This record gives sequence, structure tokens and C-alpha cells, in this order.
Amino acid sequence: MKQPTLILFAVLSFLAPAQPARALQQNIALGAHLGTLGMGADVGVAVNETFRLRGGAGLYGFGLDLTGRFGLADNRTAELSLPSAMFTIGAEVSSGALRAGAGLLIRAGDPVYEITYGNGASIDIGGSYYTQPEVRTLATTLVSGSVAPYALLGYGSHLSRGLGFVVDAGGAFPLDAGFEMSATGDPAVLGSARFQTDLETERRDAEDDAGGWLSFWPIVSVGLRYGL
Repeated sequence: MKQPTLILFAVLSFLAPAQPARALQQNIALGAHLGTLGMGADVGVAVNETFRLRGGAGLYGFGLDLTGRFGLADNRTAELSLPSAMFTIGAEVSSGALRAGAGLLIRAGDPVYEITYGNGASIDIGGSYYTQPEVRTLATTLVSGSVAPYALLGYGSHLSRGLGFVVDAGGAFPLDAGFEMSATGDPAVLGSARFQTDLETERRDAEDDAGGWLSFWPIVSVGLRYGL
């Protein structure tokens, strides 16, 4: 287990009042959710009437076809490959149906946006132009630590028994996030000093365009929970 996760466990253990194991077993809630953290399930344990520990997992592992979107030129296709899974571990405090929570988001893999160029496509990379097959694909990967802190607000109690509807909204804040770029094509072109300089320019421009959004992963989910 990574060090940030161990630290979080230690803090939560210190903050949470101790209760007998039997009492905790009577305050367990199981849930299912769908949203920006994937489709998955979570489990929560109420420590007292306002404080709750919560952990969950969401599955991705698929790609989104973005061809023709976001101003992408003709004669090229684009796909966004998402991480295979997202895991969360944290704590929440409640006041009626309103909740506030924080913890750690653990991402299994990095998102990759890849453009594949058709025959004869003209490609602007770092202010210079290349033609397919000099460059066949260009991939941009969002890289950061696999563990990021998150904070959220929620509606719908996780402390009551029975079936209920819940909504969460917030964000995770990846540390040291940035872009990496790679390409496939003619080895002579890709290995040239000119292309490497243009690729680095393109990478820096992409980071500048992303701005503060580079270090923000939105959390929006809806789901059902069942309190035991």
C-alpha cells in the first residue's frame, strides 16, 4: 500500500471515535454509482451519527471515439483511452441529507488521447508541417502520480437504513500533472532534431492551453445505496 494511503488511514483512525465491532456491523451501507469515476460500487461504515468511512471502485477500461469533435480536422480519427479503474478511500461528515467528504483517489493507468492520420494528411506539430506517412499517429498522455487528494459535496444520507438515492460532486487534484507526447511514423523524421524540437514545443503549448484544468479531475456521480 502506498504511503499516502497509510497516512490517511492513520489520520482517520485518530479522528474517529472507537466503537465495538458489533456496532459497526449495524451501520454498513452498500452502494452502486455511475459517473466520472466510472461504473462501480462502494461501501461505507458509519463510525457515529455524523462521521463515516467510505471506499469504492469504478471501472473504465474502454476508449471514446472523438473523431470529428473539438475542432478536429478531416482525414484523421481520434480516440481517448481511459484508465482501467478508479479507487477511492476517504471519510465523510453528514448533516441530514448533506455530506462533505475528502480522501484519496487512486488511478490505475493514465488517460491517452491519440490521433491517427489518414493518407496525405497535413499535420501541424509545434509550428512545422508534416505529411502522413511522415507522422502516422500522435499520442498525448496525461501523466501524474497515481494517488491524488479529492474533496466532494454530496446529497443523500449514507447513514440511514434502507434504499436511497445519492449524488456526489467535487474534484480530485493530481500532483505534478503534465503531458507526454509520442508519435509513430517515418523513423528518419521522428528521430530528427527538428521533429523532437517541434514535438516538445507542441507539448508545452498543450500544457499552456490546459492551464489549471491539468491538475483537476472532476468528480460527478449518481447512484443508489442500501443501508444495512
